[in-house]
Amino acid sequence: MKINGFDHGLTRVHADKPARPAVPDSGGFGDILKEKLAPAAGAAASGIGLSLVAPTQIQSVAEAPASRLAGRVECYLDLLDDYRRQLADPRVSLKGLDAVVQEMEAGKDALAPALGALPEGDGIKDILNRTLVTASLEIIKFRRGDYVTA
Repeated sequence: MKINGFDHGLTRVHADKPARPAVPDSGGFGDILKEKLAPAAGAAASGIGLSLVAPTQIQSVAEAPASRLAGRVECYLDLLDDYRRQLADPRVSLKGLDAVVQEMEAGKDALAPALGALPEGDGIKDILNRTLVTASLEIIKFRRGDYVTA
């Protein structure tokens, strides 16, 4: 079936497109990159400014894994808190809790290697250690059947 004369203004939509604003003298990405790197290359050649740039970059990279670990520990603590709430709820069966316990085991296995990588005296190391010990004890109690009612 061929439909003729079905315009309804579609040609006007294409005709009313605003023109793209022209960027004056933009040579492209490569030119902009060279322009931005040129002052850094001049400073690197003279040796001035290297000591000011490098520590800032190293510090920001070193802080990122610690904050990421803190977020992972916080999520794991939320999982333990959810387990505690479900354990106290008489409507939740122990079979229903098994999935949460499996998540706790997987999270414990994922966080355990980070414990050895943290320096002594770090606050997050103490929190992580206590969290992993508590989770291990709860997993053992659950698997052993301490919460089974007679």
